[in-house]
Amino acid sequence: MGKQDYFSVLALQPDVHFCSDRSEIVEKNIQKHLHLLDFLVPYTSGICGAPVRLAVFPEFAFHSLPQNADCSWNGVAVSIPGEETELLSKKAKELNIYIASHAWEEYPDLPGRPLSVGFLIDPDGEVILKHHKTVTTKIAEAGDAAPADVYDWFVEKFGDGLDAFFPVVDTEIGKMGFMICGEGQYGECSRGLMMNGAEIIVRPNAWVEPYMTEPNDVMTVISQFAAFSNMCYLVESNWARHHNPYWPVGSGSGQSQIVDYQGRLMARASASCETGVGAALNMESLRRHREEVNFGARQTYMPTFIFRKIYETEVWPKNSLMEQTESKNALEWEVIRRQVVEERRDIFPRSKGD
Repeated sequence: MGKQDYFSVLALQPDVHFCSDRSEIVEKNIQKHLHLLDFLVPYTSGICGAPVRLAVFPEFAFHSLPQNADCSWNGVAVSIPGEETELLSKKAKELNIYIASHAWEEYPDLPGRPLSVGFLIDPDGEVILKHHKTVTTKIAEAGDAAPADVYDWFVEKFGDGLDAFFPVVDTEIGKMGFMICGEGQYGECSRGLMMNGAEIIVRPNAWVEPYMTEPNDVMTVISQFAAFSNMCYLVESNWARHHNPYWPVGSGSGQSQIVDYQGRLMARASASCETGVGAALNMESLRRHREEVNFGARQTYMPTFIFRKIYETEVWPKNSLMEQTESKNALEWEVIRRQVVEERRDIFPRSKGD
């Protein structure tokens, strides 16, 4: 495989529309994605002075949050690959780019408990990487399942190694892996990718206010630290306006961005509407930095034999959905969260609350 060391990447920032049925996905969202690619790939290539080879869409790009009013799953999910991803595959071949996006997928042998999946399509139109979101935000994302919730099923299907939970694919433009939205709140997720050799972290986001603009711009803090601490480029796409009957339209406010391996912002969307931002990546510069840097050489100085002691006890329960036929709603997940608090009072000292 011939390597390309200098190229541009594109963080797309589309409006995202709620779908009450799978049949609405193409018309409401994917057709617009194709139009954005047609305009922004050549435009960004010219602006950056290097051809765009990777385009990233946000979390829930296909269907918005697929939930009912009580935050239970509304039944909308896709197959990956499937008829919806095939439209992006054709565009990837046409434009000679990698396309990253996100959707919920319901596996036939795990009915009623869809998983949150980031996927990467290569320039030949093939889905070459799927990442199952390891930690889901149970209140906001109630209705899906994380690997821990169906652990026995997951490891039987995908394995129990680091590659199963933090997969990375080696491509002509570098080694890539996903860190989806709230996974960024856990340093283990980006570190798992780094330990598998990731050079580009692809981050589909569905962040909402007040967490992604000043004075509380946690989204950027997380992304800059993940890129810096793991010496990776990071390409982050956040949705623009969020057209969902249960959310304010302005709850998703853009700020898509690209960060370099020293934690520096290379590009950031100033608009909260539909747009895209790009930047040129220099993979030779990244690899040289990893090899030669000594002060703050995070990848070489890690005493993993010490760090692993942190995880000798468990917190979140395993297999909480294995005996169910459907996932939980927000209130049901909250019961489990409260149980964790009570069981781990060594972590959660009792407050003086009411």
